[in-house]
Amino acid sequence: MPWHVQAWQRAVRSDVPSILLHGPAGIGERHFALALAAHWLCEAGATAAVRPCLECASCKLVEAGNHPDLRVIEPASMAAESEDGDGDDEGGEDKGKGKAASQVILIGQLRPLHELARITSHRGGARVVVIHPADAMNIAASNALLKLLEEPPVGMRFLLIAHRVQRVSATVLSRCMRVALPVPAPEQAVPWLQAQGVEDAATALALAGGAPQAALDNADPVRAALSKAWLRCVSDASTTALSAARDTKEAGAPQVLSWLVQWTHDLARVKAGAAPRYHQAQAATLQSLSASMTLRTITRLHRTLVLRQRWIRHPLNTQLTLEALWLDYLQATGGR
Repeated sequence: MPWHVQAWQRAVRSDVPSILLHGPAGIGERHFALALAAHWLCEAGATAAVRPCLECASCKLVEAGNHPDLRVIEPASMAAESEDGDGDDEGGEDKGKGKAASQVILIGQLRPLHELARITSHRGGARVVVIHPADAMNIAASNALLKLLEEPPVGMRFLLIAHRVQRVSATVLSRCMRVALPVPAPEQAVPWLQAQGVEDAATALALAGGAPQAALDNADPVRAALSKAWLRCVSDASTTALSAARDTKEAGAPQVLSWLVQWTHDLARVKAGAAPRYHQAQAATLQSLSASMTLRTITRLHRTLVLRQRWIRHPLNTQLTLEALWLDYLQATGGR
């Protein structure tokens, strides 16, 4: 993507076996990692010196999501939602009937990499492992990966994506070259979104916190409908924790929590006399709601929700988790 040019040049010039890409979610970090993986696997030779050719058999296999020398490891919940079909099939220990897909990367998903390290490349080139996001690995998974990073197998390369670097094991971090992925300025992101066909790109970008890929994803009709349902819940005075949990269940607890964190951030900004950062189109609603609250109450609520992010991706009961989140919000704002 246009705002990743410098990061791309740094990454492709390096021959280290392990690279950690870090930056906020929704700025095209997964797209960047898969493009870099395609570059490492590209069979075009000299013509692919700067970027993958996109024409050779290897590039087409990466695009189709079934390259035999590429492994993409993500939480089961994320892999299930991926439209690219390149999520790893391992880690089935949490896919039992009626059991919610895991929000973390489990050791069962890392174990097959040791077998991959012992076999030769199917296409005679590199073998590439993409882990997204690396901060979703539990302790056991981090330790399993560390054994490979300490003595990288010949011809095997690792791409880790982290949204919260502080949550990645320090020993894992010490064995990776870090490449920061920047958030683009609105002057660069808005034209890009407009070129993708996003209406009111400036508002969409603000709602996504300045993350253009997230803004593009949110423009999907299904996601847009989920966002509207959530906005009705925070705007309707008659909302209860039970009804809000029911109406937002399809969005999932992590997404609802992320929206609530952004909403309470804007509540605090409006209460302090500033313009909202995310929900510019809902400025009047935020102003009306904040009028009956103290700044201390709003900041305490925001802090509580931020702390909830520490455990929100664990495989908890979705309905009960959502009810707890909405109770936090509604009790602080005077709802039921």
